Amino acid sequence: MGKQTPQITRFYDSVDAFMMAFSFLYRQKRPSEKDGDYQMSFSNDHFKLESSNPADTIKVATFLRNKQRTPNENIKKEHYYVCEFTWEAKKKYEDPSTLKTDHLLFLIFWDDDFNCWHRCAAFACRDASSRQEAAEWMLNELTTKGNEMYEADYFKKGKLEILI
Repeated sequence: MGKQTPQITRFYDSVDAFMMAFSFLYRQKRPSEKDGDYQMSFSNDHFKLESSNPADTIKVATFLRNKQRTPNENIKKEHYYVCEFTWEAKKKYEDPSTLKTDHLLFLIFWDDDFNCWHRCAAFACRDASSRQEAAEWMLNELTTKGNEMYEADYFKKGKLEILI
């Protein structure tokens, strides 16, 4: 009998996954208030936040919402990324614990209310064999079922460009 490949499943909590993936930032010097924070930036473009993504991050998609724009408005897309995160899996009454590596889908988006870029969790999954496989699965789940932030039909209100 051959080894059975586990089926990809949703990770318990995408916010926990996000905190594990970005925990390295909190050991660095805190940005000055005028520059933003670890997960936000007052820069005119998203590159400042993108530069502090985990090293293994790949950009997987962009999304541009259909909306009425002013003549001089700078068009700001949502940028979607996938990275790995490691966590300690320990079953009740089991010793020792096991380190697992799973995947996080996160985005950087422009917040019109606060005039800044934000980085936040979108989805997380378990048991994908690669970042690409994880990205394909999570983007499909996000666009067909939605998540805590968006209903599935959100992505019908603009242009989603898959980059992988």
